[in-house]
Amino acid sequence: MKHKVIIGSRGSDLALWQANYLKKSLQEIGVDADILIIKTQGDQIQHVSLEKLEGKGFFTKEIEDALLENKIDIAVHSHKDLPTATTPGLKIAAVSYREDPSELLLVRKEIADKTQFWNLPLHAKVGTSSSRRAVQLHFYRPDIQLADIRGNVPTRVQKLRNGQYDAILLAAAGVQRLQLLLDDLLAIKISPHHFIPAPAQGVLAYQCREQDLEILEILEKLHHQSVYDTISVERKVMQLFNGGCHMPLGVYCQYMHGEFFVWATQSEDKLNTPRRLFVRSKNNHNLAEVIYDKLRNRSDKKVLFTTEPEAAEQAIKIVEAAGHSVIAQPYIKIVPKYFDFNIDCDWLFFTSKNGVNEFFKVVKQMPSSIKIAAFGAETAEKITTFGYDVAFTGNGLVEDVAKQFYEHGKTMHVVFPCAVNARKELHEAIAPYAHVFALPVYENILISNEIFEADIIACSSPMQAEGYLKQHTPDGKTFIAIGPTTAQYLENNGISNVHVAPFPSLTSMAELICGLV
Repeated sequence: MKHKVIIGSRGSDLALWQANYLKKSLQEIGVDADILIIKTQGDQIQHVSLEKLEGKGFFTKEIEDALLENKIDIAVHSHKDLPTATTPGLKIAAVSYREDPSELLLVRKEIADKTQFWNLPLHAKVGTSSSRRAVQLHFYRPDIQLADIRGNVPTRVQKLRNGQYDAILLAAAGVQRLQLLLDDLLAIKISPHHFIPAPAQGVLAYQCREQDLEILEILEKLHHQSVYDTISVERKVMQLFNGGCHMPLGVYCQYMHGEFFVWATQSEDKLNTPRRLFVRSKNNHNLAEVIYDKLRNRSDKKVLFTTEPEAAEQAIKIVEAAGHSVIAQPYIKIVPKYFDFNIDCDWLFFTSKNGVNEFFKVVKQMPSSIKIAAFGAETAEKITTFGYDVAFTGNGLVEDVAKQFYEHGKTMHVVFPCAVNARKELHEAIAPYAHVFALPVYENILISNEIFEADIIACSSPMQAEGYLKQHTPDGKTFIAIGPTTAQYLENNGISNVHVAPFPSLTSMAELICGLV
């Protein structure tokens, strides 16, 4: 090149990390670069909440102007800050790798309450200025107080330390890139499948003049096409909602096993139950349009969850928000079984919330030497309500959990509090490398229940499915299985139209239902 490449950037710690990351990437392909700091309107306006700034150009306009005026050669942006409408004369020539798109909840340790969801005490004051985050926080914890917060990442963390908030919610990507020390705070990473991020969260956008062929050629070498393939779906949904940043909107797309998996959430305001859905597709052609239509339109199917109504409360809200009629009723009864916990073990491994409930009804005090494992996130959350930490949480898929647990449980003694007639797939998968013991703490008994002729049957376990099939004919119905084992039971009993939730939870089943119809 005839001159050094000039990178335009905001002046915050995170923006400078991003600019320096690009500078280093350019140097690795033999291109020298300098950084020019540009102050944007979003940096100067500190009294307006971020929901009115993000995605509308408040953090990008001045940098784009510098590009158009030939003051800089490349602009580096947090992709989620960019408006969906392309500025004439400019082009996003490349996108970076994707940093972890999860949200990070930071809680002051002195107020943390292990018995409450996310360790947040009742009516905790949580700082966020994102409407998307506010809606999802309110959905999971309607008791908390939401409070606006502004400033760059270190400033917000300091405001938390100063006691202005009980907790704050940030993008994990920014915290990880800045390598902030957070030992004095409780840091809880929330999965992007559970708490859906902003479109393109964790991705950097490299922008240049569309006629600058030399820079375009350079940036092509830094482009991550696989990342672009997924975030283009997310950004297109946002564009269909007309920019959407005033509207609480989250979209997260992953490409796995040859398919696109998309989670999305949208609400008209901060107080309504958000629309949530999960969609999978072999390709991303028109995928954003499908998601947009499903988020906007209402359906009127009859849905049955085979579980207790209190367990399905959040799932029911999701399905009702899409316009369906919903009922939850169980086809099994939980009967406690006497047991004496006098087994010397290293781990307690819980595979269901029922097992957690029945075990801790009897065992009031656990030896501190015993670690606790959970098959999936919902089981882990139930354990914490009894005041115990969870040392291992799996993803709810037997094969994956067995592999993930290997380093923790190798040669260890592992006790599974479970049902008398529990399925033993996980026990058997762990047995080759650990000493496994089943501890029956309850029994499932089939029961009859009210006949509800539904279009969609959401089966929360093989035995619930068995109870349902003893009372109903499956003809013409769509079945949702909480996991592969339940799906296998249904298929073994002649049910062909079975869809498996991406994660073994009732809310995941509800999102799948909303994405199917």
